[in-house]
Parts: sequence; structure tokens; C-alpha cells
Amino acid sequence: MADNLLDILNQRDDLTEQELLQYLHGNLTPEERNAVEQRLSSSDMMSDAEEGLRLADEKKMQHAVADLNKQLSLQLQQQRRKRKHRPVPNQSLIIVTTFLILVLIVLGFLVIYKMKNG
Repeated sequence: MADNLLDILNQRDDLTEQELLQYLHGNLTPEERNAVEQRLSSSDMMSDAEEGLRLADEKKMQHAVADLNKQLSLQLQQQRRKRKHRPVPNQSLIIVTTFLILVLIVLGFLVIYKMKNG
């Protein structure tokens, strides 16, 4: 039973992508074509896959992929530009505050030291 669970996605009666493409391009013998059509009729998922491949136009797909790549590269360039032009926040207030706290700590230490010894 454990072997069946490991092989759950590799069903023997499913068609491979290569078989579907050969079927769509008409590169199969009549016997192979008949066998593929029988498998397609017995599996809804395989018939949907065949229909999707049949409707997909390669030129349109390549154009769509090129457009997506172009849009992604433009978005990445815009994000890089935004990162470069981000202003550095003014940290002078933080520096002054830290210095004052350190001075107060030193003064407190000195006062406590004088009170104990003096």
C-alpha cells in the first residue's frame, strides 16, 4: 500500500505532454491516435488538458510571455530606483538624545560616588 501512495500522481493510463502534443500535431499512426482518443474520452482531466493545448496558440503564448517579462523587468527597475532615492532619515535627534542620556548616567554615577565617600 505504501508503494501505491508514492506513485499516486504517476497513473499509468494518463497521457504524457509529448503524447498530447503529437496527437494535436497529427504525428501519430491511426492506431496510436485511436488509443489516445480512447484515453481522452475516459479521463476528464486529460480531455481538459488536450483542449487547453489545442486552444493555446504558440505565437500568442510567446507574445504574452514576452509582455509579462517586459512588465516584470520594468517593475523591478522601478523598485530599484525607489530604493536608491529613499532619503536618509535625520538621526541628529537620536544622537543628541543618546549623548544626553550618557551624560546623565555619568553624572548620576558621580553623585552616588560622592555621597558614599564624602
